[in-house]
Amino acid sequence: MNSPSDLFADQGPEFAPQPDRLEVVAGKVVATMNKPSAAQKRFNTLMARIDAEQAMAGRLRQALDAHAPRHRHALQEIHTQSQSMCKRMVETLDARIQVPNKPKGLTANQKQQAIRIVLSLCEQLAVLQDPEVQAVWARYARAEEGTPDQSEQAKLEAQELLASFLGEDFAQGRTFDSPEDVLRAAMEFEQQKHQAQEEKRAAKRAARKAQKDPTVREQGAAQKELDAKNALRTVFRQLASALHPDREPDAQLRARKTQLMSEVNAAYERKDLNALLRIQLQAEMVDASKAALLSDAKLKAMCDLLAEQVKALEMDNRHTRLGMEHEFGYPSYARFDEAQLLAVMQEECAFLQNDVAHMQADLQRVQDDKELKAWLKEQTRASKFRLSQEQDFGIDMDDLLHAMMRRR
Repeated sequence: MNSPSDLFADQGPEFAPQPDRLEVVAGKVVATMNKPSAAQKRFNTLMARIDAEQAMAGRLRQALDAHAPRHRHALQEIHTQSQSMCKRMVETLDARIQVPNKPKGLTANQKQQAIRIVLSLCEQLAVLQDPEVQAVWARYARAEEGTPDQSEQAKLEAQELLASFLGEDFAQGRTFDSPEDVLRAAMEFEQQKHQAQEEKRAAKRAARKAQKDPTVREQGAAQKELDAKNALRTVFRQLASALHPDREPDAQLRARKTQLMSEVNAAYERKDLNALLRIQLQAEMVDASKAALLSDAKLKAMCDLLAEQVKALEMDNRHTRLGMEHEFGYPSYARFDEAQLLAVMQEECAFLQNDVAHMQADLQRVQDDKELKAWLKEQTRASKFRLSQEQDFGIDMDDLLHAMMRRR
């Protein structure tokens, strides 16, 4: 019968230990006489990869804890300043629009341009639900209702083209306010259709699979999973037997075993074989001098569990990196460097602060009669340039069709 501390001893005659062949030293399987087998090498490689992924996870958490809260606070302050500038611009333009045309007021075209800018700014500030901003928007929106919409024709053209490509039902009886709304509805329609097709194919595959007997490969995978679970359960039971605090008369050792047993239970719940093996070392339950022995069969089963843990850690780190890319603009494909992450954050803040500075300069300009008219001309030219770049109705239909063809 194996002793409780002999945690790696195998059960049964087919797992008869080979004296002085393998031992665990510092978390690695070491061959003391023969060359390491493929299973031994894989075991050691997986343990090293887990250590590397866990270290990376720690670095990512540490970097986010150190820099993310301060960066978010800085962005919020800049956003607040931007909203304040927008509201002041709305108030200033609103006051200038109300001034009579003569002798120093705006012309009818200039007023129309100013009204469009005010409405655009009001839409940006809609999230604030500011009563004053809402009142300005309501006043000018009513005035604009009778004005021909320059994008109406573009919207109809976009809807007609997309209907010819996707079918009339993509609109589903809805009306649209802009070409962008048409495009958004078309993309949503395509996504829903694609998802429905995938669900239908998945259901067919599941039905076919249910009618078939398990293949040799599926049987092997099931046995592999069972072996991995048995290996994990064996290590857990041996640890539980050796660390049970009720069997320890010494108070200090009992407290230590209680803590270790809590860690063992947590590791077993999350199927963390790596942690269980580390606890063995921490508890000094692997005696290198006694050369606790492992068979390749048990190592292979353990490797399956370790490989799953590697994938889970890699996926967690990947999701963390993607979150950093989405929130901070730090590319997920780049090798992680905390200093570079901080530089990207600082660059983003500097860019947004520069925008606020431009808004401040614009606000000062529009308070002067001459500068206001020059500023409106610049906005008109910029608007025309954007329209020309967007090919009449705001979207490049070649790019749109290419994107949709890729989805089909």
